[in-house]
Amino acid sequence: MDVDQFFSYGPRAPFEVQHVFTDREAQIRAFRDRFAQLAGRSWTVDELLNFQRPASNVIAVSGEGGIGKSTLARHVAGLAVAGGLDGLPRRGAHAVLDFADPASSSFEAVLLRVRAALAPLAKSWLAFDVALAVYWQRKHPGESLTAFLQKDSAADSLGVARQVGEAVDQLLGGFGALSVAYRALNLLGRTTAQKARLKRLRAELPALDPILAEQDPDRMLGYMPVLLAADLEQARRKHPTLALCVLDTLENVQRLPAERGGLEDLVSRLVYLMPNVVFVAAGRRPLRWHDPAHAVALTYGGERRWPGLVGGDQLGLGGFDRASAEAYLTARLTVNGTPAIGRDIRERIIAGSGGSPLYLDLSAGLFGQYLARGEAPPADAFGLGFPELVLRTMRDLSATDRDLLRAAALLEAFDEDVLHAVLPHVRLRQIERFVQRPFVRRDETVWPPYRLHENLRRSVIECDADTDDGWTQAERTRNAEQAIEHLARAALEVWDDDVDHPIPLGVRSRRCVAAFLLVLRASDEHGLAPASLGELAYSLTVLGHWQVLVSLPELPGSPELARLTAVARLTARGDVNAEARYQALGELIGEPAGPYADYYRHELASRAHIIGRVEEASEHLSGIEPTSLIGASARFGLADNALRRGDYQSVARLMDGASQSGPDQVRAADLLGHAHLQNARFAEAARFFESTLEAAREANAPVWEARALRHLLLALMWSDPDRTMSLLGRARELNNSAGELIGLAQCDMAEAMARALRGDHRAAAELLETAACQFSELGATRELLPVEALQVLLDAAGGRKTQAERTARRLCEDCLPVWAPVTRLWAGLDADFGGIGWLDDPDSARRRWAEALTRLWAPICGPLDTGDRRALIQTGRVPDALIETAIRSALTSPAFDGPRDPVAALATLGTHGVVQGVRTVVKVRRRLHEQLETIRAFERLRATTGVRAPRLLDAGTAGDSWWAILERLPGAHADHPTPARQRELGRQLRLWHSQPPGNGLRLDDPGALGVLLGWARSTAPDAYPALSEEFAAACQGLPMTAIHGDVAVCHNALYDGDYLTGLLDPGATESGPPMLDLAWGPGRRHAARRRARPPHRGLRPRRGRPGRPDRAAAIDDAAPLHRRPVPRPRRQRRRVDRAMAARPPPRSAHSGPISPARRAHAYGMQLSRTFAGTASRSPRPGSSSRA
Repeated sequence: MDVDQFFSYGPRAPFEVQHVFTDREAQIRAFRDRFAQLAGRSWTVDELLNFQRPASNVIAVSGEGGIGKSTLARHVAGLAVAGGLDGLPRRGAHAVLDFADPASSSFEAVLLRVRAALAPLAKSWLAFDVALAVYWQRKHPGESLTAFLQKDSAADSLGVARQVGEAVDQLLGGFGALSVAYRALNLLGRTTAQKARLKRLRAELPALDPILAEQDPDRMLGYMPVLLAADLEQARRKHPTLALCVLDTLENVQRLPAERGGLEDLVSRLVYLMPNVVFVAAGRRPLRWHDPAHAVALTYGGERRWPGLVGGDQLGLGGFDRASAEAYLTARLTVNGTPAIGRDIRERIIAGSGGSPLYLDLSAGLFGQYLARGEAPPADAFGLGFPELVLRTMRDLSATDRDLLRAAALLEAFDEDVLHAVLPHVRLRQIERFVQRPFVRRDETVWPPYRLHENLRRSVIECDADTDDGWTQAERTRNAEQAIEHLARAALEVWDDDVDHPIPLGVRSRRCVAAFLLVLRASDEHGLAPASLGELAYSLTVLGHWQVLVSLPELPGSPELARLTAVARLTARGDVNAEARYQALGELIGEPAGPYADYYRHELASRAHIIGRVEEASEHLSGIEPTSLIGASARFGLADNALRRGDYQSVARLMDGASQSGPDQVRAADLLGHAHLQNARFAEAARFFESTLEAAREANAPVWEARALRHLLLALMWSDPDRTMSLLGRARELNNSAGELIGLAQCDMAEAMARALRGDHRAAAELLETAACQFSELGATRELLPVEALQVLLDAAGGRKTQAERTARRLCEDCLPVWAPVTRLWAGLDADFGGIGWLDDPDSARRRWAEALTRLWAPICGPLDTGDRRALIQTGRVPDALIETAIRSALTSPAFDGPRDPVAALATLGTHGVVQGVRTVVKVRRRLHEQLETIRAFERLRATTGVRAPRLLDAGTAGDSWWAILERLPGAHADHPTPARQRELGRQLRLWHSQPPGNGLRLDDPGALGVLLGWARSTAPDAYPALSEEFAAACQGLPMTAIHGDVAVCHNALYDGDYLTGLLDPGATESGPPMLDLAWGPGRRHAARRRARPPHRGLRPRRGRPGRPDRAAAIDDAAPLHRRPVPRPRRQRRRVDRAMAARPPPRSAHSGPISPARRAHAYGMQLSRTFAGTASRSPRPGSSSRA
C-alpha cells in the first residue's frame, strides 16, 4: 500500500492493495525487439549530421483516454533499463516527459530533463554542456547555471551540475570566461590547453560551431539535441548502452498550432536529432509528423523522414481482454493473499469496463472504500457504465467530499486555497484529507500542485446533474467564477507593494503566468469572460512575459476570449513592424468595448506612442476606467505622454504619486530616468535607471531588466565610455534573449557614442548606420532618443557642419519636441530652448546640451615641451650588462624558436637589432626611454585594427630591462620607396590613425618631444632648440590620434616587392598629430618626386596654371617632409645631407650656406604651411593623414 492509499484507507484496512500490470505482453515484445534493434546500431558523426536520413527511433502508442497508454510506456521503459527484458544492454537510462505538466511547455525544461536522465551513462558531456553554458549565459545572464541545476537535492541533479561545471572548466576556463565570449567564439577558453581541447572538439563535431555562433538562444536551443546525441554516442562506443525517453500526454502538444519554432516542431527535432535514443510517444492521437502538411510546418517533417509512422511505428492500444481484466481485479485487492473482490462482482466490473484500465482501477477503488468502512460492497454498485461508475463513486463519497470533487473539477489544476475559496464553509482538515485521495494526482514541483485525470474531471461535471445534491448550472458558474477570481487575486499579488510579502516577487511573477493560463482555459470551458483576464494580460505585458503571450491558443468557441488572445499575440510580436502592428490592432479591436476594453486601450496607446502618434495615444488613455488596475496605472501613460510633449515637470509631478515598489517602481524610475536624460542630467538619469534595473531583477521581469540596462547605457554613454563598453555585452544578451530588437539598436547607439568619446569615429558612424537601419525596419519613429540626434552630434563634432544642419532640419519635422532645439544647437542653427518645460530653466539646459558637443571634440595637441624644460626623458643606450641579462632571460622562453647560445644571440643583436629565430625574434630594451607597455599597446592595436604587425608571443622583465618574443615577418627593408610602397604604408598608417590616443606617451607630455626627435639632441645640439620650437608651432592645436611615433617610419616597414608585409618598432611617443608619421626616411629627391601630390593639399600654387601648384615646385617644397629633420650621420647619406644643406629653403631669398638653426626653421615653416587648416577643423574620422 503506497502513501496515498495508506492515508486514504487508514492503517487498519482489512485488505492489501497491489500494483498490477497485465495484458500487454504482445506490445512489450514489440518494444523489446525495437529496443534491441536500435541499441545495436552505432552512429558516426556524419550519420548524425545527415539531416535527410529517415528516422526510425520513435514508437507511437495511441488510444482513448484511460486505456493505459501512460502506464504501458512508463512500465516498458522501466523494465528495459532495469534489466527486465532479455537481449538489451545492461547499461541504460530513461527520461519521462509528461506534457500534462505545464513546465514541459518550455523546451528548455524538456531538454534539461533529458540531459539529467542521461547523466549516469557518461562521465562527461562536453559538447552539449559547453553549448548549454553558452546558451544559459545568453538566455539567463546573471543567473548561475550550476545553482539552478543544484536546486533539486536529488543525486542526479547534483551530478549534472558537477558534470556541467567540469566541462566548462575544461574547455572554457570557468563560467567567468563566458561573459566576454557571447559574440566571439575565438574568446572561448583561457589557456592554450583549453583552446586546443575546444578546437579539437569543434573539428570533430562540425555542428558545434554554428550552434555556439548563433546569438538567439532560443534558436540555439532548438538544435542542441544533436550535441547531446554526439556526446551519448561517445559513451556508447565504450559500453553498450540503451537510452530511452517517454513522451507522455503528447496530445497536449499536438493541439497547438504546428509551425516552425513551436513546441511540436521542437519536440520532433529532439527525436530526429537524437537517433541513438529510442522515444516512446503516448497520446490520444496518432503521430502525424509524416503528413504532407507537417512536411512544411515542421523543420524535420514528411514521410521521407518518418517512413515508419505510416505503419509499423504506430501502435494502437485497445482495452484489456477478459482474461487480463480478470487477472487485474484478482490481484489488485487481496485479503491474506486471496482476492478481495468476489467472482460475481468481478464479472460485473469486467462486463461494464469495456477493457478500460481506468474503469477497472476506479471500480477497485470503490470496492476498497466499502471495505475500509466495514461495509459489504453491494453488487449493484458495480458494472455500470463509466459515467455511472463516476456517479456511483461520487454518491459513495460524503457530501463534503462530493463538493470538493466538484470544486476540483472546475479547473485543470488546483490547490487547497482554490478549494477553500470555492467552499469557504469546509474545514481545512477535510480539504487536506481530500487531496490525499487516490484519484487526486499530485506534483509538488508545479503550482497549483493538484489535478484530476482529464477523463475523470469531465465525467464529474457531466454526471453531477444526476446526483441528488448536484450543483445547478448557476451554482457551477458562480463557483467557477469564485475559483477564477481567487486565482486572479493570487496572480495580481504581483502588484502588492508590501516589501515583507511572504512570497518572493519572482515567484509571484511566475505564478501570474500559470494563473493566467488556467483562468483562460477555465473561462473558455465554462463560457465566462472575467474582467480579471484583461488585468492578467496587462500584468504579463508589464512583466515582459512576451513568449507566453505570443503562444496563446486560438479559442474560436468564445468571441471575447478569441479577440483577447488575438490582441495579446499581436502585441507580443516584436518582429512585426510597429506601424503595421498598430494598424492591425485597430482593425482587430475596432471601438474598444466589453470586459477587456481597458486592456485594448492600453495596448493601442502603447503602440501609438511607439510610432509617435502622441495625440491618438492620449485619446486611448483617456478612455480607461480610472478605478481599474489598468486605470490606476494609467498615470504612467499620462506621464509618458507628458514626456513625449516635453513637459518634464508634469512627469515629475505624476510620478510623485506612483507606488515605489513592485512593477510600479520600475516604470516610475524608468520615466524619471528618461525625463532627466532629456534634460541632459545624465548622472541623475543613470541613478534612476540603476534603481529600475535593481527593481526589475527583484520582480523577475526579464523584459524590464533588458530595458533598464539598455536605458542605463543611454545615460552613461555621454560621459562614461568605459563603463558603457563594460555593460554592453550583458545588455545585448538580455535584449536578444527577450526579443527586444529596438533594444539591440539602442545598444548600438550607446556603443557608437562611447566609441566617439574615445575618438573612434569610424566605428561610431558604422554603428549609428546599423542602428538607423534597424529602427527603419521596425518602423519605430519619434523615439525617446532618436538615432538621428546622435548623427547630428557626431557630424557637428567632426566638422561636417552642412551635413549636421541638413539632418537637424529634417529631424525637427518628425521628432519629440526636445530634440529640435538640441540638434539645432549642435548644428550651429538658431535654437529656441524656451518652448520646452525643462526640469529647471532653459539656459541651464542649453549649457548642459552644449557640453555634450564639447566632450566630443577630438583630443587636441597642447603646448610641447620645447627644449625639454619640463622633463628630460633619457634616450641613451641601456648598459650592455642589462641587455645581456635580458637576452639570457628571453632565450629561456618556450615561445622563441632560435638558438639558445647567448654569445651568438648578442652577435645577432648587434647586426640586426634583434635576435633572430626561425619564425620568431627576440627584442630587448636597448634605449632608456623604451617601454614594454609600448610593445603591449602595439599588440592591442594590431588585434583591433588589423595593422600588419608581428604578434606578441611572450614578454617578461629582467631586472631593469625587459624582453619580448615577436613573430618574425617575411620581407625586407626598402630604402628606395615607390608609389605602390608609399600607398601600402599609407593604408597601414590610416588604420593606425583611426584609433584614439592611448594611455602611453603623448607628444605634449613633458619630455615627449625630445623622445620623438631622438638623435637631434646629441647629433645637432645647436639646431635642436630651434627645431623643437618649429615642431611646437606646427603641432600645437592639431587633433591627435594614435601614431607610430618614429619620424622615419619607413625604416620600420618590411616589403615583398611593393607589398608591405610588416610594420615594426613603434616609437615611444604613442599619441600625436598623425602628420608626424608622414616622413619617408632616405629623402632621395627622386623618391620625393614620386609623391608629387602634397598631403592635405596644403601648399600654395606656384609657377603653374591658376589654382594649381606647379609640380616641380611642389616637389621641392615637399621634399623635406620625406627625410629625417636631423639625419643620422651615416657615411652613405652625408652627400645628400650636404646637398640639402647647400640648397636655399623653400620660398626664401637666402642664397648663402644654411646653418642648422635656419635649416630647422625652414623645416618647421614647411610643416606649418603643409598642414595649414588642419588645426582649425577636425579631420574626417579615419582620414587624419594621407600617409
